[in-house]
Parts: sequence; C-alpha cells; structure tokens
Amino acid sequence: MKNGPIDSKNVGQRNEKLILSMLFEHKKLSQSQLCRLAGIGSSTASTIVARLREKGLITETPGQSKARGPKPVILRLNPDCRYTVGVEINPSHLFIGVFNFDGHLKDKISISLGYDHSLENVLDLLSVNVPGLLNRNKIENAKVIGAGITLSGSISPDGCVSLSSPLGWKEVHLKEHLQPFFDFPVSVYSNRVRLLSEFAISANLASKNILYLNLADGVGSTVYMDGNLVSGSTGRYGEIGHIVVEPDGPVCGCGQKGCLEALISGPALTNKIRNESDKMSSACFAETDSSNMPEEFLKQWFLAADNGDSYALALRDYVAGHFVRATCMLINCYDPEVIILAGYVGLHFHEHFTECIREAMQKNVYESSLRNIRIIPARAGEDALIAGVSIATRQRLLDWLAQ
Repeated sequence: MKNGPIDSKNVGQRNEKLILSMLFEHKKLSQSQLCRLAGIGSSTASTIVARLREKGLITETPGQSKARGPKPVILRLNPDCRYTVGVEINPSHLFIGVFNFDGHLKDKISISLGYDHSLENVLDLLSVNVPGLLNRNKIENAKVIGAGITLSGSISPDGCVSLSSPLGWKEVHLKEHLQPFFDFPVSVYSNRVRLLSEFAISANLASKNILYLNLADGVGSTVYMDGNLVSGSTGRYGEIGHIVVEPDGPVCGCGQKGCLEALISGPALTNKIRNESDKMSSACFAETDSSNMPEEFLKQWFLAADNGDSYALALRDYVAGHFVRATCMLINCYDPEVIILAGYVGLHFHEHFTECIREAMQKNVYESSLRNIRIIPARAGEDALIAGVSIATRQRLLDWLAQ
C-alpha cells in the first residue's frame, strides 16, 4: 500500500493552530519552548511563526538570558488583533462582554430582561447592544471572529434551543434568528461552557476528571472526563434538573412533575418561600420586594440562614437533602476526582453542601473509602459564562484563523 502525498497546506494549518493553542494556554513562549512542546523542528517553527506574525496574530519581543549568544525571542498573542463577544442569557439579565485575542475582558454591559423572556425582546436587545458595545470600544466588525451565546437548556449543534426551562423556550432557532443581525459568525452553547473559565483560572483542572454542579436558575451538571467535555449523542447531557424525584410534585418548565429543578432551583425556592409565609419563624422576608428576581430575592434567605433563622436553616437542609442525593448518584456514575459547586445557591452554601456530600458518600456511594474526591467552589465569578463562551467561540474558530 502506497502512502499518499503529504498535503503541506493542511499540515501548515494544523501547526498554526497548534502554536496558537499553546500560546492561549501558556501566554508567552520562546521559539525553543514552542519546538519542544509542539515536537517540531526550529526551521518549521520559524516558518509558522513568520506566517502568524504576517497575519498580525502574534508579537515578538526580546527575552532575557544570562547565557552567551543570541537572546531568545518571546512570542505572545497580539491582544488587539481580533476579538470575541460573549453573551449570557438568563431569566433576569443579558450580560454581554467583549474579549480580546488573549482572553482578557475588555468591556461588558448588563441589560435587564425583567419578566419579558420572549425571543423578540432578546433579539431586539442583542441587535442594539452588541454593536453598541463594539462601537463604544472602537472595534470594527472585521476584527470580531465570532459571538458566542450561552443559556441554560438543551442546545442542538445547529444552534436551536430545544428546551430552556428557566426561559420558557421550546424549539427556538436562536442562531438562525440572530445571525442576520451580525457580520461575524454566531454560535449557541449550553451553559456547560462555564467550566472553560475555571480552566483559565486553574489550568491544572484540565487534567482532572470533573463533575461540575450548578444550582441557580436551573439545576445542571457538566462532566469533563479524559480531557473532554461530555456532550452525549444529542447534546442533552447532564440534565440532572429533570430527574423526577417527587412524581406528585410541582410542574417543571419541561412539562414533567416533581423534577429536581422544580423543587430546588432559584425560581422554585423563591416560589416556595412566598407560598410559605405562614411557616416562617421570623419576619426575615417581610420587607423583600416581591418583584425581585430569584437571585436578588434569595439574598434574604442566605442572610437569614447565616443568622441562624430556623425556617431559613430548614429550607437549606431541604435543598441539601435533594441536592446531595443527586450528587451521590452522579459520583457512582462518573467517578470524578474533583467536584465543583457553582451557581448562586450552590456557592453560598458550598461549605454546608460539602459536609453533607462527604457524610452521605459513606452510605450512598459505592466503595466510598477508595475515592479521593476534592470538592471546591467555582472561582470564575459572575463573568464565568461570558468568559467560558468566549473561550469556546475562540477555540471553534481556530480553523478560520489559521487559513
């Protein structure tokens, strides 16, 4: 069998993507470091670096060395050569951020959605505010390599939102509706991309097997195994919020009764508190504005729990009971090394939830004594989703950049 001819163009493009990826990860490298990490020769590296420099994608600066001879040249990404836009759609706000080529947030805005979650309202707001943010920062459309949109829900590969319970959307072709407004590519992702922003803060996490649990406006999980985000055959993976735990419970946004999300998500807990005013042992929620969105409303609960209020503590333990049982099931399924607790509910109670998970593991996790699981809070903060979707957009568009 004869080997076919080597496609030098494709090899060159792969090497360009490889070097860009390494610079995204390491921020700066000398050419000799690039050769060692990429496993390529110095002449090949010189050719690739020259092409990337001509495209304006990297910069070169003199390095320092105590050794005699030529000083090393340090390669970095050119931060202002290209930009990405990251958009988070949640039930209360739109968050829009502009990131430069090396991943730093240049500017961001927040726009209130209120209770109008309609596609028309979202399209109107994005079509005005994305160009407005770019204009404010004097960024031309030609320098934008793409916009990434993220929201809680099941997203098909073609950018259709099959279901988003928090937004009340079903079969919404979001990418198809958004793309005509912009001169650059638009991609739509589930909120699993937030894990990428954790990697940007703690690079060593990318070598671990991770179970990421988000407890906020929805209840979801992200599984990262053997260096890959697990997505499933249809993208509907990790939907633990739609596990039915109380068959006669409240109706969930997905149409089922008694889903975990219908019981312990931020909106579900807000409704529960408002409906149980007669059970409260104090007036800790009496002055809370009933129009507040869940994340704001529940701050009163967090404060009351921290102050030892009996109703607030009982509600915390109610959430922990459901959340911990689901977590133990997922540990049995996926055998993670690290569990990351995220979301405004999960983060506030992360210490208590961590203790409850460890205690429950002894009874409910198979061979728990042989597992060494690290449980940590998410660290990426309020910009986690726009940062994560910006990283995902940049990674997807490496092919385009190397052409």
